[in-house]
Amino acid sequence: MGNSRAAFILLGIFFSAFLSTSDVLANNLNVSNVRLGSRDPSAKTVTVLFDIAWDNSWRNKINHDAAWVTVRLSDVQSPSGEKRLCKFSASGIAPAGSSAGTNQNAEVYIPVDKVGAFIRPLAHQEVGSFSSKNVMLTADYGSCGFAEGSMIAVNVVGLEMVLVPEGSFYAGDMAHSQASLRRGSSDNNSWEITGSGPISVTAANANGYYYTSGGNNGEFATGTSFVIPQGFPKGYSAFYAMKYEITEGVWVDFVNSLPAAARSARDLTDPSHKNSDAVLFRNTISCFGSPLTCSTQRPFRALNYLSWKDLCAFLDWAGLRPLSELEFEKAARGPSLPLPGEFAWGSTTVVPALALSGVAENGDETVVTPNANANFGDQVLTGGDAAVGPGHQKGSFRAGIFSTGISSRLSSGAGYYGMMELSGNLKEWTVTIGNAQGLAFTGKNGDGYLTTASGFEGNADVEGWPGMDVNVAKGVVSSVGAGFRGGSWQDTASLLQVSDRSEAALTEENAGPAYGGRGARTVEGQ
Repeated sequence: MGNSRAAFILLGIFFSAFLSTSDVLANNLNVSNVRLGSRDPSAKTVTVLFDIAWDNSWRNKINHDAAWVTVRLSDVQSPSGEKRLCKFSASGIAPAGSSAGTNQNAEVYIPVDKVGAFIRPLAHQEVGSFSSKNVMLTADYGSCGFAEGSMIAVNVVGLEMVLVPEGSFYAGDMAHSQASLRRGSSDNNSWEITGSGPISVTAANANGYYYTSGGNNGEFATGTSFVIPQGFPKGYSAFYAMKYEITEGVWVDFVNSLPAAARSARDLTDPSHKNSDAVLFRNTISCFGSPLTCSTQRPFRALNYLSWKDLCAFLDWAGLRPLSELEFEKAARGPSLPLPGEFAWGSTTVVPALALSGVAENGDETVVTPNANANFGDQVLTGGDAAVGPGHQKGSFRAGIFSTGISSRLSSGAGYYGMMELSGNLKEWTVTIGNAQGLAFTGKNGDGYLTTASGFEGNADVEGWPGMDVNVAKGVVSSVGAGFRGGSWQDTASLLQVSDRSEAALTEENAGPAYGGRGARTVEGQ
């Protein structure tokens, strides 16, 4: 990891630029040499410059990956330590005030809400490293409440994303997996999602969409008739999704950026989470002090002990949104015909990881079990950190651990579009189609800010997200409308199957050692 600090006077505003600790993400995403450039006092904008690099990047005829970048400013004299997201000054591809830097095969794309920016390959690129120096974005410091004369620090936070393109796909695997979607009570063929319009689900089998229940409390019964609305993200329309599950490193960045009053709600060491600052099920996060400050020993490791409220808070803060369960299935299978019982890598072959390399997991550790491609089965691990003690012997791995420069889709455990650990490692929160609360979801993106209502500080407050209180100011207060897909390190192989929906509408208010997630972003243009 690198670190960069600079401080200088710009026409009355003092800016201190430093590298966010979020450069410690999976597959070596590194944001470095962060600094501030020219300022326009009349427009209240300032340029932010940085270098960026990551491994296993690509662009082909099907899709591409990208880094989703947000900029946050903070008042260095404020005791709260809050870092506020600042919108960019313009939107579009290569908008005014932006530069993709020194890489001639790079471009900047800023969505219309200007919350963040995608840095991505411009033209065809085989899988390999991506880097560019002197990337420039222009932040609107007036939009995040900073005035002339403020003493300001800047953070740049990055997340690796994958584009899932618009197109038809199949959901369900011929009724092989538990509660998988099928065309009728006596027709086991899969759903075919061919557009973004409403879907009428009916027991009459008039149009080939039939619901099979996982039997969870509050879930629609098998054969229930209902409509999946126009606005619900069905997976047909294009979306970006996180390449990896949320990691401990970026979670620590998130919590430490919040206002002091909001941090306790997102404390994963409190009694409603792991109830300890010790390492439990390989979660290494500890939190101390006032204002609360969190740290991690293993920033590359996929983050467990996430409740639905935690996930939503992170995604709102990051300018992202939850995935729907249909999008999850599309991300894993792509447009291919379903294979009964398949996993995210498109086959029914799965081998559990039993051993890790080395004696300390510093981000370079690998799985040394021959042919292993998933973390599942409640295995007691050997190697790596496992020798330290029981808290290190079961739990999640670092994000992307099975992926190498020469790995295949099968050996890396990758989904069709290149997302990792969709089967195994951690079961992932998604929005369900299995109850009315889930169906109300419209895929609205987060805006970078959480609620400040007294007693509810730190909750996501995006209208339409499952679990939202009737008083929107309180934000997301329950998990009704959410559930899990993909299975975890704790589960048997059947729960890892792409179409297994046994927990897709499971209402679970608690955090657990096998609960994790990732986010998505609705695409209004590319």
